[in-house]
Amino acid sequence: MRYAGLAFQMMATLGLAVFIGYKLDQKIGWRFPVCLIVFSLGGLVVTLRQILNDTRRK
Repeated sequence: MRYAGLAFQMMATLGLAVFIGYKLDQKIGWRFPVCLIVFSLGGLVVTLRQILNDTRRK
C-alpha cells in the first residue's frame, strides 16, 4: 500500500514528458521526433530516480 501512488506518479511523469516532446516536435516541424525521444528518455530517468529515492528512504 505504501507504493500505491508511485505507479500513478510514474505514469503521469512519463505522460507529461511525452506530451511536451510531441508538442515541441509539432511546433518545430522536424520529420524525425527528436524532442519526443529526448523528453521521453529524460522523463524515464526522472521517474527511475524518484523510484530509487523513494525505495531507499523507506
